[in-house]
Amino acid sequence: MIYLILDLLVIVSLVLMIVKLILGPTAWDRVLAFASMSSKISIISLIYAINKGFFVMIDIIIIFLVLNLWGVVIISRFLERRRK
Repeated sequence: MIYLILDLLVIVSLVLMIVKLILGPTAWDRVLAFASMSSKISIISLIYAINKGFFVMIDIIIIFLVLNLWGVVIISRFLERRRK
């Protein structure tokens, strides 16, 4: 039951981040929304993995988070260089 409540709360915040991604006034807001969405998707996956006992999935989630971090850094560097 607690996993269902956690999933619902994270999904509500994910929907809010999708709205921020679409309506964000600047590119930086969109990058922040993208990073937040990726983290929330990882949290949903982690809750599912713990609930079902798929502990191997945790390694995949960690790799996904590292790739998310690299993606945000690359996009941020691109936006900084484009601004100059």
